[in-house]
Amino acid sequence: MKKVICMMAVAGLFSVSVARAQVSEVVEIAEVPVSKYSVQTNSFWDNWFVSLNAGAQFSYLYPEGPQEFKDRITFSGLAYVGKWYTPGIGMRLAYNGYNFQGYTDKQDYMNLHVDALMNVTNMVMGYNSERVYNMVPYVGMGMVRNFDHNSYCFGFNAGILNKFRLNDSWAINLEMGALLAEKRMDDVVGSKRGFDDLFTVTAGITYNIGGDTWNNSPDISALVMMNAAEIAALNEALVQEQATVRNLRNQLSQKPREVVKEKVISGDCAFAPQSIFFALGSAKIASHKDVVNLKAIADVAKADGLKLHIVGYADSATGDAKYNQNLSMKRAQTIADELVKLGVSKANLSVEGKGGVATLDPASYNRRVIIEAM
Repeated sequence: MKKVICMMAVAGLFSVSVARAQVSEVVEIAEVPVSKYSVQTNSFWDNWFVSLNAGAQFSYLYPEGPQEFKDRITFSGLAYVGKWYTPGIGMRLAYNGYNFQGYTDKQDYMNLHVDALMNVTNMVMGYNSERVYNMVPYVGMGMVRNFDHNSYCFGFNAGILNKFRLNDSWAINLEMGALLAEKRMDDVVGSKRGFDDLFTVTAGITYNIGGDTWNNSPDISALVMMNAAEIAALNEALVQEQATVRNLRNQLSQKPREVVKEKVISGDCAFAPQSIFFALGSAKIASHKDVVNLKAIADVAKADGLKLHIVGYADSATGDAKYNQNLSMKRAQTIADELVKLGVSKANLSVEGKGGVATLDPASYNRRVIIEAM
């Protein structure tokens, strides 16, 4: 009878450990689903950027002018600062200029304008922090000044900004833009044209202050479904454990039908292999329940003089082979040290680490130490 009671007690300890591992697995794999097209609102100081570009510009609408097309190409500089309010909508304040070929001569100018930016790639395909290319059309208005003639006029700006991501902080950009301004921009009021124009092609570098990153909003509908499934799994595991406990209590409450008269040697008590589970990447005993289980194992081992073999494992799905080998050995040594503290002779313990394995499903069941009698 003592053998039966001993085996049921050991089985009870193992069932509690497995139940705790099942609950740990549910918590560990529960990743919050996120929406592809919705992100969390950022603060005012997030997602600012500054850029510096250089390239060429030219005027196209000069059919009555004396210059050939190649003579109308001049240098253009562009600098701007802006902010993304969402992954798809942003604003910038831009300055570009140097000089342009007017109707009669080259003239120094500047164009200060505010533009609305639209990242159509994020709008159509959803936000992806690792996406390399983004196409950003823009439109804006501003003021144009001709320094040579000290004149001012309004201008309309439009173009396409092509962004090529290097990392969260840096990007290369290629921009093609157009400026349409009042015809007095070059101070030639008698021209047949109704407005002046400049086309620019520039390339440069963008620095994203604080990084160009966003946090996706939780997908509420998917989260509700996931939580419902997890609650159902937990309830099912709880019902199974309650049934196991009731069965053990019934067996322990039954009186033996026959009296065992011979002397029972405690060393005959069967010792089933026991498992202690660990959190991902950890070699520390995370639960006080495991300490209680170890004390019960230590008491049996001391009473019967058992020699125990302690084997550590890791989950091969995470970490490389060398890391998992070291982790499995650390886990085994942690259990051995705890048993020694509880009074088990160190001479009766052997320790082994078997690295990462994938023998059990779910994966968290492989992050354990097995204690077995030799």
